[in-house]
Amino acid sequence: MLLLGACLGVYLLPASGPIAATGVTASAPGEWLPVKRGDFEILCREEGELRPVKVTTMTFLRWGKISYLIPESTCVKKGEKLVSLETKDLEEDFQRCQEDLAAGERDLAQREQNRDLDLKRLATELSSEKERAALAALRERELLAKPLPEDKEQAASELEGAKTQLESAKASLEAYKPLAEAGFGSGTDLAGRELAVAQAEVELERAQIRHKLAMAGAKPEERQRAKLEREQADLTLRIKEIDVVSQTNALHVKVSAGQRSVALLKHKLEDRKEELARSTLYAPHDGIAVYRVIEWRGNKKVEVGEQVGPWLSPMELPIYDKMKVRTQVPESFIRKIKARPPGGAPGTGSKARVTVKTLPDRVYTAEVTWIDGWARDRNSKLAEADIRAQGLSGVRVFDVEVELAESDPDRLREGFRATVEFPVETYPGMLSVPISAVTNRDGAAQVQVWKTGAGEWRKVELGMQSVDRVVVTAGLREGELVFAPRTAPPRPVEKPLPEESSDVAKNRGRGRRESAGGPPEGVPPPQPRGDKKPEGGGRRP
Repeated sequence: MLLLGACLGVYLLPASGPIAATGVTASAPGEWLPVKRGDFEILCREEGELRPVKVTTMTFLRWGKISYLIPESTCVKKGEKLVSLETKDLEEDFQRCQEDLAAGERDLAQREQNRDLDLKRLATELSSEKERAALAALRERELLAKPLPEDKEQAASELEGAKTQLESAKASLEAYKPLAEAGFGSGTDLAGRELAVAQAEVELERAQIRHKLAMAGAKPEERQRAKLEREQADLTLRIKEIDVVSQTNALHVKVSAGQRSVALLKHKLEDRKEELARSTLYAPHDGIAVYRVIEWRGNKKVEVGEQVGPWLSPMELPIYDKMKVRTQVPESFIRKIKARPPGGAPGTGSKARVTVKTLPDRVYTAEVTWIDGWARDRNSKLAEADIRAQGLSGVRVFDVEVELAESDPDRLREGFRATVEFPVETYPGMLSVPISAVTNRDGAAQVQVWKTGAGEWRKVELGMQSVDRVVVTAGLREGELVFAPRTAPPRPVEKPLPEESSDVAKNRGRGRRESAGGPPEGVPPPQPRGDKKPEGGGRRP
């Protein structure tokens, strides 16, 4: 049998052939093992529980009753349906929201149409008022601009024409009078020429009056009337603009109210649609369906018809391709290991070895990925019976997680008990024997050595000690056979590293030494761990 194999690097082979045939036996069942020199590892060995590295908790974002559950332990693919809630009431509410949204959209369309028609009407009325105001202003400007050059020129031209006509009439009269007095003309023609002179004088007087009026410009009352008409037109336009703005705002408010109503109905409809979508959970990745235990319901698992919601998750979906072990490491060893930095490359954390209790034939390589920042008492998470059995009160430990470097999803499952070994230091060329081979006899450490066909006791001097092996510094030679009784797996040794002070070492060994006849001082007796689940199986907070 290969003892500890790759874990320790010290190979002690079972006796065979003539030695085994002698029938020599010791006081307890065991084996005669030849001693070979090799590497000696200072180990920290602890127990823990396998957990998947990636576990997705399937949680609903709304409360409801479960209507469908995929059978537990089913291997699911990404996108496969896992669990769903009852949606009858939600579907009816969704239908009502659709009907309300259709009615709201029709009302909004009617409001927008009425708004557009009213805006066109208001724009036409406002344009008419602007034209009237512009006409009144134009009239006022024209009146205030009088006399215009054209008016002056026309009045002057009329006045000149009237004067010329008067002069022509007078000349005609003066020329005709001598003829009439000489008897060559009639009285009627003379009267006609006199009448023409009188009319020309009247026209001249009228032309003079028009010229005077034209040169004087508009009258004050006309100016005042034009100003009042212009101000009235401006006031009417301003009132109309305010009225248009008011009516336009009112129309936009009605449309905006309809738009908000439609938006709220759409939002409500989207909420119902989203709730319907959230009523079914699909696998976000490949995995195995695991029902969650409800502690406050008597540690029972969820069933169809039960209420679940944001604070009551029905299922977890672990991936067993990557597994980890949660365990603990004593404070005397914690400074010798380091965790892989967050986001760091694999291989940057301390190495470890993991052996699963149900798969003792396989040793998995692992890496430290997390170390708790606070120490605690080892007994803080143990039951009273385990505290009395283990008797490790006062030992401070740190929670540690190691991630397996190998993938074995066909064999590894969550909850398997595992043993984790942390190789802290390695010393080459050391001669070591199992701790079980050393016995305290006559106040000294002794081992049974095969000598001349029988076993004889021999005193040995001991050196460094690991979990289940101890270095022999004197008293044994390479190749000799020693007897190693078969014992239960030993408890992890809370022995300080070589550089620790003697006081610390005494405190660590206090209360764990046997009376006379037991193992020598510094070699704790092997103690079974029992079936108690250690605190190392917990989850990272």
